[in-house]
Amino acid sequence: MIMDKSPLHEAAGPCYRAVLLVGPPGVGKGTQGKMLAQIPGIFHVSSGDMFRELDRNSKCGQIFQEYAGIGKLVPDDITIKIWQDYMSAKVCEQTYKPKNDLLVLDGIPRNITQAKLMAPFIQVFKVIYMVCEDREVMFKRIRGRSLKEHRIDDAEELVVRYRWDVYKRETEPLIDYYPQERIRIIDANTTAADVLHQILSAIVPIQKQHFEPPVM
Repeated sequence: MIMDKSPLHEAAGPCYRAVLLVGPPGVGKGTQGKMLAQIPGIFHVSSGDMFRELDRNSKCGQIFQEYAGIGKLVPDDITIKIWQDYMSAKVCEQTYKPKNDLLVLDGIPRNITQAKLMAPFIQVFKVIYMVCEDREVMFKRIRGRSLKEHRIDDAEELVVRYRWDVYKRETEPLIDYYPQERIRIIDANTTAADVLHQILSAIVPIQKQHFEPPVM
């Protein structure tokens, strides 16, 4: 396997102002991400969308396919390289305007290693930590989603529980990694509108303080 060893970006490169969306499988991050993406002044990036938009003929696209083809996760350094290239492309396209848009990162960083690799390139204002104490509620949501969206893998009980275990082992430690004053706990065991209201109450003040108003 040919690995791209070129550096991510120079430390003097862009530093994106962001909040992180963190929570276990089935907690509703995807639903909230889609709603947030419709709001002017917010640019939502999910790791899944990022990988799906990869050019399969590019070097990073070929590396991703090699790992995905054998059911393995892309190494952290390559994942962050893909993210940097993705963000640069969105800036060039003017889809994302760093002066106007708060970046909402969903699914990336996935673990502490990725958070450290990304640290020179993002200023994390808040970590939006979506919590649902009842694990079975989230498992039920995932199974319902699998039927609605024809995602067969989500219907497998063992797969669902494996993803939960991976989240607990790799992603949840991010909550202790970042300064606790940046953590905003969101009760996700309620209506989607209520969850959105909670999230907006955390991020609207950030928009007002740090960003130029978007062109409506």
